[in-house]
Amino acid sequence: MTETRYSTMDLADCESFYHETVVPTMETDGLDPTAETPTYTWLNGQFPGFVKHLQRRFDLSPGQFYDEIGVPEATTTSRSFDFLSVNTQRAIEGYLEELSTRRGRADATIDTRRSILRRYAKVYTNIHDTKDLLAPLENPDERVAEMDRVAATFDALDQLDDALTTLASRRKYVQDTRQFYKHLVMFGNAAYNPLADLEIRFGWDRTPSWDNKALDRTAVQRLYGAASELRDRFIVVACCGWGLRPSEVASLHIRQLNLDPDDDSHPYIEFGDGERKNGPGTVALLAGLETVERRIETLADPAWSGYLLPSPSAATGHLTAETVRRRFKSVAEAADVTVDGDTPTPKTGRRFWYTTYGAAVRRVAERFEDVAAEQGSASAQVVLDNYLSESEARSHRRAEMRETLAGLFVE
Repeated sequence: MTETRYSTMDLADCESFYHETVVPTMETDGLDPTAETPTYTWLNGQFPGFVKHLQRRFDLSPGQFYDEIGVPEATTTSRSFDFLSVNTQRAIEGYLEELSTRRGRADATIDTRRSILRRYAKVYTNIHDTKDLLAPLENPDERVAEMDRVAATFDALDQLDDALTTLASRRKYVQDTRQFYKHLVMFGNAAYNPLADLEIRFGWDRTPSWDNKALDRTAVQRLYGAASELRDRFIVVACCGWGLRPSEVASLHIRQLNLDPDDDSHPYIEFGDGERKNGPGTVALLAGLETVERRIETLADPAWSGYLLPSPSAATGHLTAETVRRRFKSVAEAADVTVDGDTPTPKTGRRFWYTTYGAAVRRVAERFEDVAAEQGSASAQVVLDNYLSESEARSHRRAEMRETLAGLFVE
């Protein structure tokens, strides 16, 4: 399709083009249009004229366009492994079940591992034209050939997936995939692990830099100020002011919120068992209360599902984590905020929260240095740990954190 043809397309035509042309191309490249949307890099590489048309005619980025047409319409079944052979499906589902029931991993961890394995398996099957990932593992003589097939799969993943942009993310992807194969070897379903030493082969075995940059206070203020919609201001508050993950922000429900506790404690979010990958089950809301209250007022309606980020087109009833990431990055672009030259993501907002909280904890400890000296304690932290109850120490930390965040989310 030429750019001249693009110029005649209205938004309905663009939506049809997405479903009739973009989706089949995604499937050819191993992407799953029912569970994900293409990255800017991929879409611009395949259909640069279409991207330019969205920008010029509708002032839409690809992410904003996806929001407009409501894709992906992810469902539980769309994340299944039905494109694989029955024995491979059973092996993967058995592994995930083992993680859940015997190893007690959180639902969020299972979801992440499922997504990674599905992506890996989809690309593997497309490249090697097979639905059976287990057959080569039964024969030790296939080891070298299968290691080559796995390496080719990661070559493709490295080109297609924006998630594999850093050494740390690549190593994590390999490690999570390797654990599945390790499970197969452990239970006698594989003679070897084809991901052994894959990092060495790709040059990913050096120690990654864990100097994870975070947003600073000024950047967070700019993000909040640039968010023109209440929905986006809520996302900025939830990521930067509460330290939530995108998946937690996307699925937050009013039943999890206690904005007026009976015991005069801080308003908080209560996560149920298995709802958090790690971290405390209760998150104090020390900032952004006006934003969430206004959000609830805007949504209040007899037909409201209760989700703070509802989506009538999604089977879950709420936005996806990927949409939250896109909205956050869109706000960052509007605010002209960068972190080390890159557009910040919700993860950098979460790091801001943890960095700020860590500094608050240190300041609380410093206030007890004199007490520590009088008690002959080695440090103020000893006083906090041994002479204050957990509720007292928590109260000091939260008061310091609340004061630090004060005035941050103001229109």
